[in-house]
Amino acid sequence: MRYDNSEGVLTIFLKGDMDALNATDIQQEIGEILKTQKGTSLIFDARELEYISSAGLRVILTIQKELGSKISVINLSEELLEIFKMAGFQYLMELKGV
Repeated sequence: MRYDNSEGVLTIFLKGDMDALNATDIQQEIGEILKTQKGTSLIFDARELEYISSAGLRVILTIQKELGSKISVINLSEELLEIFKMAGFQYLMELKGV
């Protein structure tokens, strides 16, 4: 998983699908990144994310709860932005479309 940490902002780039088949692995990988990379804020860049299921949404929500601060998910396609909004995530974190 690709990430960038500059000026205190940690950006993790999501790619492909986030579903029940890989959610646990993705959560572990993000956890490892967070152990080694400190930042004042966390952004998930979803430009290359193609699909997300409820299991993938749970990963993002769990990460935010563990951090104890709001995160941002940026570069969401219209379809993915709609999924996040249907789940009510716009009230929990910052969401930005492409």
